[in-house]
Amino acid sequence: MDVVALIIGVALGLAIGFAYAMRVKSRGAAAEAALLQSQGRIDQLEKHNADLTGQNQQQSELKQLFETTTQQLQTLSVAASDADRRRAEAEQRIQTLIEESKTTNANLSTGVQQLVAAMAKGQSRGRWGEMQLEQLLRHSGLEEGANYSRQDVRDEGALRPDLVVFMPGGGEVLIDSKFPWDAYFEAMGKEDAAEKLSLLQKHAKDLGARVNELSKKQYTSTSNVTPDFVVLFLPLEPLLSTALDHDGLLLETAFGKKIIIATPTTMLGLLRTISFAWSRHDLAVNAEKIRDLGAEMLNRLGKMVEYFNAHGKNLRRAIDSYNDMLSSFDSRVVKQAERMQQLGVPASKSLALEGELANDVHHPRTAALEAGDA
Repeated sequence: MDVVALIIGVALGLAIGFAYAMRVKSRGAAAEAALLQSQGRIDQLEKHNADLTGQNQQQSELKQLFETTTQQLQTLSVAASDADRRRAEAEQRIQTLIEESKTTNANLSTGVQQLVAAMAKGQSRGRWGEMQLEQLLRHSGLEEGANYSRQDVRDEGALRPDLVVFMPGGGEVLIDSKFPWDAYFEAMGKEDAAEKLSLLQKHAKDLGARVNELSKKQYTSTSNVTPDFVVLFLPLEPLLSTALDHDGLLLETAFGKKIIIATPTTMLGLLRTISFAWSRHDLAVNAEKIRDLGAEMLNRLGKMVEYFNAHGKNLRRAIDSYNDMLSSFDSRVVKQAERMQQLGVPASKSLALEGELANDVHHPRTAALEAGDA
């Protein structure tokens, strides 16, 4: 009975121990599971923290990028505003220029119409050609009256050139202004090639007719000093070049008639050449005057030297005469007076001579005069 009770007690103890052990083991497994679960949560939290840190860094970078973009947008906005302002100003200036251009074109159109109307009159064309010639004269350096004259009147009833340019040393250059314009201007407004060619050929013939008219005036026959040619001045360069395109022998024909055709370019060259010749002539004249003045001054200096030499000779003779008189006075009078004083004759003043006065008046220039006289 006791044994049974003991066995039962042992079995019960074992059962209780086993149960307790199983309970402890169950609790350890649960704790281990809880630990593993906690570790998993910690890992998740660390990962989440890392994700949050990465997100914060991205947000910081994104914020910096946003701030940079905002600054750039502000700069771009200011630049856009400034560009818009300048565009508005430019548009305003362009509009102003357009309005001014319209006004200028209107005035130019009116001016062209007036010019065309004026050029339709031969007298107006002639006056305009004279004005062009006047401009060239101002740029040439020639002076009216001294180097050239206008509308020179030679004999009664004789024809007059527009300009007479005087040559240094004698001689004259006669200049007459011509303005064949009608056919040339009409040709510039033609679109048809045949009509334009016909009008330009007529312009060349008109210029040839002006050459013939000028050669018949015979300006050179009224003066013996005038060069054997007359200058026909055209106030526009294309008037000659266009005519030469359609009449290649025009210049040769003009030379044969003792006419030289000049445009503003060649005319200015001619006038400046004459002006240079005048300047060289003036230099030569001035050099001649200087030479004459120098010769006259040398003659006057020579005369003054003669006066100095003569005066020096007279001065030396006076000094020699003075020295002779002084020597005679000393030997003949002073010596005798000194003997009288030695014999007791009283004297209130000293009779001694203080050196030779001739040495005091002997001017330093005397030696040079003497050397020159010698």
